[in-house]
Amino acid sequence: MAEKRVRTDTFQKVLLVVGFSVLILGYFMINNMFQAEGRIISWEFLQTTFLWLLMVIFIIFLSISEDMKTSMIQEQTDEIKLLREVLTKKKKKS
Repeated sequence: MAEKRVRTDTFQKVLLVVGFSVLILGYFMINNMFQAEGRIISWEFLQTTFLWLLMVIFIIFLSISEDMKTSMIQEQTDEIKLLREVLTKKKKKS
């Protein structure tokens, strides 16, 4: 059976913009912090980098879960339509 791709909704578009902005702005801010400290890896630098990576991973997981939710809703909608068709065919035969 061919898979239908559901249109992206507003939340997914906003999540994409926020994800790219966190990725790009975070990278530049961490790079500026690294250069301001004299290219020395300090404890604050490691904490900042780790928290930034956690935020990026969180956005990726959020995107994956939103996509799974959307596909599950689509599958349930298709199943309900199929059940409705089967029930109406049964009623017509009776």
